[in-house]
Amino acid sequence: MDATLSFLLDKSNDFFCVMDRNGIIKRTNAAFRKAIGYSETEITGKAITVISHSADIRRHDELLKTLLIKKEASGYETRLKAIDGVYYNIKWSLVYHAETDLVYASGVNLTNKLNGNDKSITDNVHHIIQSFNEGFFIIDSNWQVISFNPAFQAITGLKNRQLKNVKLKDLHSLGLTDEVVSKFDNAFSSNFSSQFQYYNKYTRRWLRLNLYPYKNEMMIFIRDVTSTKIQQLILALEKNVLEINASALYSFPQTINELLKGIEEIFPDMICSVLEVDEAEETLHHIAAPRLHKEFCDAIDGTPIGPRAGSCGTAAYHRAQIIVDDIETSPIWEGFRDLARAHGLKACWSTPIISSHSSKVLATFAVYYTSRREPKPDELQMIERTSNILRILMENKRNQDHIIDQNRRLQEIAAISSHEIRRPVATILGLVNLFDREHLDTIMNNEILNHLDITAKELDMVIHTIVEKTVYLNSGS
Repeated sequence: MDATLSFLLDKSNDFFCVMDRNGIIKRTNAAFRKAIGYSETEITGKAITVISHSADIRRHDELLKTLLIKKEASGYETRLKAIDGVYYNIKWSLVYHAETDLVYASGVNLTNKLNGNDKSITDNVHHIIQSFNEGFFIIDSNWQVISFNPAFQAITGLKNRQLKNVKLKDLHSLGLTDEVVSKFDNAFSSNFSSQFQYYNKYTRRWLRLNLYPYKNEMMIFIRDVTSTKIQQLILALEKNVLEINASALYSFPQTINELLKGIEEIFPDMICSVLEVDEAEETLHHIAAPRLHKEFCDAIDGTPIGPRAGSCGTAAYHRAQIIVDDIETSPIWEGFRDLARAHGLKACWSTPIISSHSSKVLATFAVYYTSRREPKPDELQMIERTSNILRILMENKRNQDHIIDQNRRLQEIAAISSHEIRRPVATILGLVNLFDREHLDTIMNNEILNHLDITAKELDMVIHTIVEKTVYLNSGS
């Protein structure tokens, strides 16, 4: 950097920062370092996300990716955390210089300005609200947004100018339903605070709102609780499925069907199915698929597993999770592409359910989408948890089937012991009583010996059958 330019930047009251494409700080000016309390040595080499507000980290990553393509950005607001824990709200202008592969950022300190016009709130309160992880905004009785903090801006995904004086009902990215709007109306009319959660279909996120009405205005705290909500819903679903699995009211396919229906309620865009792998590990057969069309299921049933057998057949073949984000272009879907297209399926992620006692593949758990999709972290966590519960259910079912089979074989052994053995033994005893011990070499004795030989062989075959069945039982097959 030119020495004169470097000198001027160090004397500027604005913040100045140079980063690489990954957000690693290479250079800062005096105003930047003075505000956040780090020395040049301490701040150089740190990632910008280390000193960023947690709610802004994802936006930082997205901005850097955008910069590499668009080369510049302006009006970008973020919060930096000083070494003493105080947050500074900064409005940035950024430029990516391809030749040096560096990002040059210049920022104006907006810390003492809240995004709104309410002058009655002190600067300290402004600063605290700006630092919240939780979104905060104020609306008047006409539903107009009159004040908000950066976290609320991050939740809406809108720019500062798009939120200025906008009506809350017009913020489509919040996905406000009629039920949510009525809760706002009730809070205004009753003047009582309230808390509730709702599913935002626009962003596919769960949001928690706390409403505090006061003098024809309302303060609202809004937080994305998707991760916590999903964990609660999945935990409740798992508990319910395990309970019905322990009862005699549901068959095994019905139990699996209830599990998949529950997942599809938690993740409305998902279309789930479970395919069982046959004993020879050669073909796939549907156990449950609540929302898949019957024609699709019938066409898939009996499909051989292999390296290019769609997501499920390939997952079973490789014993590994297969993520296909675009069925239309995936080579492993070549033989099934027309079938998927006919039913509007455009993405499919499949996970093999592998036995905990061996490497045997028991089934595959598939998630379909009607749009091109890559999995998000919370979706991958759900898939892992569901795979585990499916493993438990399937191994429990196979253990139960094995016990039933064992009992049947034990009953067969008991029947053989009580009937098949008793008959030849009775014959032998009767023949022994007829044997003439005083005149051994007689026709009668010879016939008796012949009958004894035949009966002994018959008894030996019965004993051999019992031994075979006992060996089967001991093998645990």
